[in-house]
Parts: sequence; structure tokens; C-alpha cells
Amino acid sequence: MSAAVIPVSTSAFRRGVVLAGLFGSVLLGCVWSVLGVLPWPFAAVIYGIPEAADESPEPAERYCRVNDWNISEASGMAVSRRYGDSIWLHNDSGDEPRLFLVSTSGMTRAVLRLEGVTATDWEDMCVFESGGRSWLLVGDLGDNAGDRGRDRPGCRLWLFPEPEFELPPEKSQPLQQAVQPAVEVRLSWPGGARDCESVAVDVASAQILFCTKAKASAAAIHSISLDLTTKVQVREAAEVCRLAVPYATAMDISPDGRRLAIVNPLSGVLFEKSPGENWPEALASPPQILTLPPRAQGETACFTADSASLLVGSEGRWQDVWRVQLGANQASPPGESR
Repeated sequence: MSAAVIPVSTSAFRRGVVLAGLFGSVLLGCVWSVLGVLPWPFAAVIYGIPEAADESPEPAERYCRVNDWNISEASGMAVSRRYGDSIWLHNDSGDEPRLFLVSTSGMTRAVLRLEGVTATDWEDMCVFESGGRSWLLVGDLGDNAGDRGRDRPGCRLWLFPEPEFELPPEKSQPLQQAVQPAVEVRLSWPGGARDCESVAVDVASAQILFCTKAKASAAAIHSISLDLTTKVQVREAAEVCRLAVPYATAMDISPDGRRLAIVNPLSGVLFEKSPGENWPEALASPPQILTLPPRAQGETACFTADSASLLVGSEGRWQDVWRVQLGANQASPPGESR
């Protein structure tokens, strides 16, 4: 005997799919938001910390709301050293090789296009000072498919001095500027491909640091030396240490060189370096867990110029950038003002 077939109308089936999708999206959104803004009790376990002394949310305020239709998938962010509190932003894969200079009003003041450059999967950027000059570094590092250097161009770093130009009035059309990178680094990883969305420069040791994007048991810090004189470099990153920060999406080192922050879509960690320590030593100590404001998909992070706050943002259009107050620098030498 054949089984009875109960007919279901196409419209009813479609309604069911839509309702299931909406319910799943709402549920996921609630979980995502709660984990992102409330104390995260199990974060200590994930980050390998036996007990967290304080996981209360860090004080945060809106820094700006990005008001540019062209910034649709912000994946890298850095505070300018030349243009006050403005921030540099770039999109993820699929965009042109360009940076946007956005003021605290959320308006784009300038668009910087990199000449002779590919934008395969730009994932992070940073600003640093060396030799009395402000430099920008853009990391074309994303590799979810593990095919960089095989089916797609290999990983690249692009470095160049932060350009100096006269900005137009606040509400006028953004300035359009082209720049030729001063340094191209063709980057590979030991033992094969890695996905990476986090890069920072440690000026004190002249090192570029990376945090790979992986589950906590597989994430690691890698490094290469910083060379601003050789135009084209072929480098293999060296593993520095394993670090139980799952699925890192951004990293930065503070301008004073004493703090290192790593964030993922939900939360983050803050390491502080004591006088005389190097980063491998500092990273061996338990970090402070950062409970961050809710973000649709937390992708970006950078320190403010005074090293006292962390800016965090998200992919998507019309996203907020938040300023997270970090409090006193615990690594300051005795007697030094904080």
C-alpha cells in the first residue's frame, strides 16, 4: 500500500519557509546582541582564563554613524594621525582598492585610491608612526577558502605614508586622491594557507603582527619584521605564539605601544605590556575581557590617538562606530601619569 501524500500548496510552503527564516533570524539576532553587550561569563573559559575578575560592560558612546552608501562592508579601520579624529575605513572583498576618510560627523571627507594595487580580500588596516612620518598599512589577507596564491592572488600588505592634503568643506564632495604604495609585501604562511583578518604594527620592535582567524585551539600570533625601505618584499610569517582568541576580526596596538586589542564579532581581549616586556611575554599573561557594544557583525577596531579608548565598528551600511573607554593603563611605570 502506498503512503498517503498530503498536498501542500506552494504559497503555504513559501510562507512557512519565510516564517521559519524570520524566526531563526530574530533568535540569532537576540543571541548575538545579548552575547555582545552583556557580561560574557563563559568568555574566560574560551580565552583560557581560569577566572575573570571583572566582566562588566566597558563604558561606551557612539563615535559616529557612517553616512556613505559606498561604505557597505567596512572591514578595516584606523584613526588618522593627520586629520584630527577622522578615521580611515575600507571595504571587504568586492570593492575597488580605496580608503575612505570619515569625520566624526560620519561624512566622507576624502577617498584615497591605491594605484597598481589589487583588492582581493582587504580585511584590516592600521596607522603607525616611523621616522617622524605617519604610515598606513592595508592588509589584503582574507582567505576563507584557503586558496590564496593558488586560485586567487596571494596575500599582500600595502604600506605608504599617510598623504597630506587640504580637505574640502564638511558638506562638499569628498576629495579624490590617488597614491602609489611605497612598499608591497608578498606574504605567505608557514605550512600552508591561513585565514587572517587582523594586523598591527609594533613600532618598538619593528614588527608587523598578525592574528589568524580560527577556532580558539588553532588561532595564533604571527610576525614579520617591518621594512619600509624595500619596495617589493617576499616574506613568510613566523608563528610567535598560540592565542585562544576565537575568530579574530581585527587587532591594533595603541599609539603608546603598551596595549594590544583583539576583537571578534562578539567580544574582545586587551593585553597590556609592562616596562621591559616584549609582546610574546605580555601575550602569555591573562588578558582583560572586553564586553563590547552590540554590533551587527563586528569587524573593525582601532585605538584612539590617546591610547585610552578603542573604536569598534561593524560591516553593513549606516553602521555606528563606538568609542569604548578602557580606563587607566595598568602597564604604566610607577609615578608616570596615566
